[in-house]
Amino acid sequence: MIEHSAAIPLMKPCLPDRKALEPYLDEIDKNRWYTNNGPLERRFEERLAKTFGVEAHQIICVSNGTQALSISLRTVARSPAGCCLMPSFTFAATPHAAVVAGLAPYFLDVEPDSWALDPQAIKSLLPSIELPISAIVPVAPFGSSIDIDAWDVFHYETGIPVVIDAAAGFDHARPGNSPVIISLHATKAMGIGEGGFVLCGDDRIADEIRAGRNFGFINQRVSEIPGTNAKLSEFGAAVGLAALDIWPSTRVRLCDLAGHFVDLFAGLDCLSFAPGFSVHNAITTCNVAFKEPLASSVIYELGQTGVEARRWWNYGCHKEPVFSGCAKGNLDVTEYLTERVVGLPYFLDLDLKQIKRIRDAVIYAVER
Repeated sequence: MIEHSAAIPLMKPCLPDRKALEPYLDEIDKNRWYTNNGPLERRFEERLAKTFGVEAHQIICVSNGTQALSISLRTVARSPAGCCLMPSFTFAATPHAAVVAGLAPYFLDVEPDSWALDPQAIKSLLPSIELPISAIVPVAPFGSSIDIDAWDVFHYETGIPVVIDAAAGFDHARPGNSPVIISLHATKAMGIGEGGFVLCGDDRIADEIRAGRNFGFINQRVSEIPGTNAKLSEFGAAVGLAALDIWPSTRVRLCDLAGHFVDLFAGLDCLSFAPGFSVHNAITTCNVAFKEPLASSVIYELGQTGVEARRWWNYGCHKEPVFSGCAKGNLDVTEYLTERVVGLPYFLDLDLKQIKRIRDAVIYAVER
């Protein structure tokens, strides 16, 4: 029996502290410019552009990742009311963004090795989809890398617009012709509280997304395309700039944390880490897949010992009540994963003793 001690939460986000923010907040006080494409937001976009090796106008900061996804879908969709292909194995933000963009989610299955959509597999499925297809959203699960070039080829060969949902993929994202969405939510590796940005190598699409986050204004204060208000405030940009200041050290710490988990969980034949979980990828979730369908029992048993765990993506979006009537294909792999994948506690404050306790609690839960 595992002895109870202080509870270990699933996550404890870590943003720049007050001291790190002070110089940027002082600038805001001096400028008295709080939103609407302010100087700090422009500087944040410029620094993000340098990080990803693109031009500043190819980075579009948005109030949150879900808005970034929705605006991007509305921008590229080839028909205004068709279906949007996407994995069911994703967070609910993905289909919600499609609905807000006027599209109907169509859920597809992921590959068992990558937990993601495969462009060639999806291409072979297209003849069986009778609904008009407006766009597709490949998801980079839990911050894993995704083959941007392959999806650009998919778009070229099929004509179907692509928007990449790489919400947790700040560390491994890179530009392509299709928009790539990155979240800056507090739970992400490069978090600012609420925020996100679009990384887009196509200048025309990037310009339309920028207008779409600001009432459809393009070169003048006139609404030329459909839009909304989804700008990033100067306060969000201030946190972003401070977070970029410490990003090199944050990245090292997150990769070191992954190394501790990999080392301490080595030899456990009952589970494997999620694709992309490694000492070379700075992410803020630790998902494991059990060989047997133990997710529910493991989450319960861990909770009994004071270790919080969860299914980050529940049972697949096709089982969320609001999306239960959406069209879908065969979802065997999704069903398989949702019965086996568990998110374990994972945050920078964890020490080796706590990680060992998590491991021991997992072993105990599996053996129960």
